[in-house]
Amino acid sequence: MRKFAGFIATLSLGAAAIVAPPAMAQDAAAATVDVSVGTKVFDSEGAELGTVTSAQGANVVVDLGAGKQVTLPSNAFGKLEQGPTIGATKAQVVAAVDQAAAGSDAKLTAALQPGADVRSAHGAAIVGKVKLAEADAVVLTTPTGDVKLPRKAFFVGQAGLATSFTAEQFAAATAEANSAAVANAAAVASALVPGADVRSLKGTTVLGKVKSASAESVIVTAATGDDVSLPRSAFLMSPAGLAAAYTADQFAAALAQATGAPAPLPDATAEATSAAPDKPAS
Repeated sequence: MRKFAGFIATLSLGAAAIVAPPAMAQDAAAATVDVSVGTKVFDSEGAELGTVTSAQGANVVVDLGAGKQVTLPSNAFGKLEQGPTIGATKAQVVAAVDQAAAGSDAKLTAALQPGADVRSAHGAAIVGKVKLAEADAVVLTTPTGDVKLPRKAFFVGQAGLATSFTAEQFAAATAEANSAAVANAAAVASALVPGADVRSLKGTTVLGKVKSASAESVIVTAATGDDVSLPRSAFLMSPAGLAAAYTADQFAAALAQATGAPAPLPDATAEATSAAPDKPAS
């Protein structure tokens, strides 16, 4: 999860509960509290809170475990015999982090709208626009083409919707994605020759053979001898070879639509047994 720099100011517990050193701290104001990386931090009850993973300037990041982190100001720490401490229990801190995360996710969902500008990590540059937001990924439109990134790479900052990549990192990621897309397109072009087997999306079933291919579509001859035209964009290279972004049942339905024949009943032994249809790999 992202670090919450404004954690202290937004805690439902109240800022004073965290910022104020616990009463058990011995002259905390005068003592030098060690919050260097790797130092264990304790809560107000003396139980272990977590471990310092970063200490830059006035901000100290503490790993709470279970994939959770919290950023605290350096003056929030008092001193116990066993190490630095804060004025709240671990349960209170975790609850506040969860609450902040829920609020951040709600803001992110609201911000991830088609056409929305996406800025770089520091908000200095617009790296693209939202094209499509899925449950776990976001497709952005950029000057060099579309790119798909994990949803967890996005957050809402002071400047608005942003990605955790700097402008330079984003450019490198986009270039890598574009290179992979170009390589896949080149491999598909080489494989789309008459007579080549066309497999289903997961590669377990041969749907038919390539009859002909153009820049826009590919004619596939099924085992029945019937032809069906599929968009060229639906073809990709799978580990098993040339494939189309269809399950066996989806292809059979497309073939039935093309020939006017009744669509066959789904094959229980086919690969498409899940409720949701497979989607083309991006």
